Amino acid sequence: MSETNRFMEAEQYMESCLSFFLMNKTEDALRLADKAIECDPNFAEAFNKKGDCLLKLGRIEEALECYLKSQELKPSIQNNYYDLGRTYLLLGDYTNSLLNFKKAYDMKPQEDIHAFIGKIYFDQKMMDEAKQSFENILKDKLSKKDAIANAINATSSNSMANYYYAQILLKEGNKEEAYKYFDRIIEKYNVIAKTKKNSPEAHYYLGKVEYFKENYEEAVKHLKLAVEYDTDAIYNHYSYEMFYSDAEAFAALAEAQAKLNQTSEAKENLMKALSLEPANQDLLTLKMKLGF
Repeated sequence: MSETNRFMEAEQYMESCLSFFLMNKTEDALRLADKAIECDPNFAEAFNKKGDCLLKLGRIEEALECYLKSQELKPSIQNNYYDLGRTYLLLGDYTNSLLNFKKAYDMKPQEDIHAFIGKIYFDQKMMDEAKQSFENILKDKLSKKDAIANAINATSSNSMANYYYAQILLKEGNKEEAYKYFDRIIEKYNVIAKTKKNSPEAHYYLGKVEYFKENYEEAVKHLKLAVEYDTDAIYNHYSYEMFYSDAEAFAALAEAQAKLNQTSEAKENLMKALSLEPANQDLLTLKMKLGF
């Protein structure tokens, strides 16, 4: 086969890969990304998409290798730095995560990258820095009292900034203000839950926000649906800049059930979470907290 034909075949495999990826047929998408790379070993975009597939399947270290290879082949792709930032964040490597997000931001300033930087500070309990990052995104977003304007803001503004900024306000004891930002998450994900059937991501975040608002029955209802609607094709879920793993979904359900004194169900779901991520320190801490 001529070199031109190999490159054309690689592009065809890549197009099919993208289609399967969008349909959440992740294993098929991964197979086609490999086919594209086999035809063209220097196909940077194929390595990047292979990384996306591996990340969805929870194979984080392998995804990291693909993103690094894609970056090596084509350093000009801004998305490589963004994806490296996400992947290092999942691995708990905040130094490299921050470094790559800043590179991505320098190449193309984007609100969601700024929100990821805020999340890095949040995870490291650097709350003043996190709060400042989120306020830079959200300032003046809630200044209008018009219901329609606020509904538009709810669907257009950065979900991650709203979600974590609300948690910071809650920690500060500013419940009323925190609820305004949590309600914007509810506004957005209610639309998704109504328009996109069987969306685990919509119900996960609805459940998490209801938990923070101390509506534990609503939280359990949504988190049960998040677990029920999940598929084997996805392990790490991404939705409007935010992400969570299957293990986190089971843990969130367990925590909400514990608030309702559904002890046996809570323990069962926490054990499911730990079976998926046995070394996860947050899950081990939650186990101790719940007395399991």
